[in-house]
Amino acid sequence: MIEKMKYISITGHIASMNHVVNRYLARYDIQLDSAPHYPGQMEPFSSLNPYTETNKKAEAFLAMFSPGPALHIPMGTAAAVNLVEAAHQAYEQRSDKLRQLEEQHAAVNAFIHRLQPFEDFDAPINLHFSHIHYRFGRMPIAHFRQYEAFLYDDEKILLQTCKRNSDYAWVVYFTPKAHIDTVDAVFSSLHFEAIPLIPPVIDDMSPHMGLRVGARNDRGALHNDEGAFPRELLKHWRGRRAILELEIDSITQQDLAKAIGNKERLSIACEKVRSLFESFDVKKHASISRGKRVFTFVGWMAENDAKSLEAEIADDDLAVFTRYGETADAPPVRLKNLPVIRQFEFFIRLYGLPAYGEIDPTPLLAITYTLLFGLMFGDVGHGLTLGFLGLYVHLVLKKPLGGILVVVGASAMVFGFLYGSIFGFEYILPALWRRPMSDISGTLMLAVIIGVGLIVLSMCLHMYNAAKKRQFGDLLFGANGVAGLMFYVAVLWFAYRAFFSEQPITAPIIGLAALPLLFVTFKHPITRFMDKRSRDDPAQGLGMFLFNTLIELFETLLSYTTNTISFVRVGAFAISHAGMMHVVLQLSQGAAGSHNLVILILGNVLVMAIEGLLVGIQVLRLDFYEIFSRFYTGGGRGFESNRIGKIGRVKDLGGSAPKPPQAF
Repeated sequence: MIEKMKYISITGHIASMNHVVNRYLARYDIQLDSAPHYPGQMEPFSSLNPYTETNKKAEAFLAMFSPGPALHIPMGTAAAVNLVEAAHQAYEQRSDKLRQLEEQHAAVNAFIHRLQPFEDFDAPINLHFSHIHYRFGRMPIAHFRQYEAFLYDDEKILLQTCKRNSDYAWVVYFTPKAHIDTVDAVFSSLHFEAIPLIPPVIDDMSPHMGLRVGARNDRGALHNDEGAFPRELLKHWRGRRAILELEIDSITQQDLAKAIGNKERLSIACEKVRSLFESFDVKKHASISRGKRVFTFVGWMAENDAKSLEAEIADDDLAVFTRYGETADAPPVRLKNLPVIRQFEFFIRLYGLPAYGEIDPTPLLAITYTLLFGLMFGDVGHGLTLGFLGLYVHLVLKKPLGGILVVVGASAMVFGFLYGSIFGFEYILPALWRRPMSDISGTLMLAVIIGVGLIVLSMCLHMYNAAKKRQFGDLLFGANGVAGLMFYVAVLWFAYRAFFSEQPITAPIIGLAALPLLFVTFKHPITRFMDKRSRDDPAQGLGMFLFNTLIELFETLLSYTTNTISFVRVGAFAISHAGMMHVVLQLSQGAAGSHNLVILILGNVLVMAIEGLLVGIQVLRLDFYEIFSRFYTGGGRGFESNRIGKIGRVKDLGGSAPKPPQAF
């Protein structure tokens, strides 16, 4: 359902602005709008945020340390700001040794990045030939294919492919030195980019760093210069990089500790600064009176929250609360559903949030998606596997699709018991309802009946929406209104009489369907007559009017037909799922009725992957195009809370950031 919203205003003396921000805006979910500005009377709050620069430094430290949740330790504003600034100054004044280590780390990291694509090159990178020229590099994949098509058999070129992806191919080409200019020109025309693989020179390393590049080893060969394979080099330089990182972290901690004492205290100060920045940033939504004596915040909040806030401010002498109701245009939309249904809001947001006052389609989507998925993918074993996969996606990967997989997996298990199917076997469990393959025509007919019921339901929802919006012309004469529903039901009755009861279709019966269709066809002129309006386009002639009317009529009739037939796929996928598993069981069948376990497992995995993906997409298509298109318009704007602690956050710091202090 869509939460009922209220447009509210909070006003107070400028001296109590911080009090209002910290006490109310920090605790309530309010989407703040820009307050009305009246030149000469109310002006926007335009002061610059004094914590902007300090907050950038605090965010950088939080990203650097990736701190865990910290215990709340009261810290004043000046203490927090001074601590962050002192830490930043200490970090900027790092020792020369630390700067040198950082430069060396950057050089090593760059070399590893250049060398990685050639890790599988099975030869030393520093080759010495008297008559052979070679280059390491990469080229766009399109030009690499041109080389393969036209130059692959060229006797002057030997090319070794080391790695390729959708964008580039990393290669090494060899050619006699007599053909250097020609071959280099050819590869230049193919956009070949040479990659130098010269190891960085690192001197005066820590005692733990071992040999320097360029120093001779015990065997007399230059380390990383002669006889070194890329795989060996990468292992060596990755180890050096890890040691450099330990050295850098150790020296950094030592330098910072001189100024801040410990990392935990700095993280608390950073959170304090971030809270100060956010609380001041909220003030940009306020309007200030002439003379800067009165401020006003306006915005949207849930009706229940508005009542609680009103009761709380009633006892506060520093602020005044006003509730305007729903007088402002386009309230934001906040969905409120049960946890099971809430999972499907992910799909609703893909389609578009409902407009405020419109029916929230999330419960309908949750029910129909779950039901249709189970009908099309009914298998106890496959449903159980899908449910466990959903739990992993939901709990470990934290993806919204995980909850949906758990629900539809449970639905597939239920229908698996109804179909008597577990991992494709249909003789282990009894069918509590039916087996789709045993009655193909009945399965397809059942799918059409379900589709008809859902289409009729979507028409009823459209009429409900039209009645709420007082669009009586669309309600009575629309293709999804009363007239459209009467025509659709009449056509279904015709089909029943013709194909099942074998009763004749008489002229009065045809007239029963023709009359509502006539109203649907001429909905626009009838609606204009009801509203006492002239034609929308006075310049439109009779011929153009009739042409447009016929096109709309054809489109309406076609939508009735295609929407109904589309639900045949529900039964078709249920049959195909059982059929594919029957094929898997036949392929795995061995002597004496035994099954090849490898084929059985691989077949089940393949069917679950292909069938599960196709069923998920097809059910979503049925919901979006056959059901939603009849009653749902969308176009709502989402509710975005300006509550402090929900704004201005760095989304991924490589760790869990501590929660902001509850008091400022």
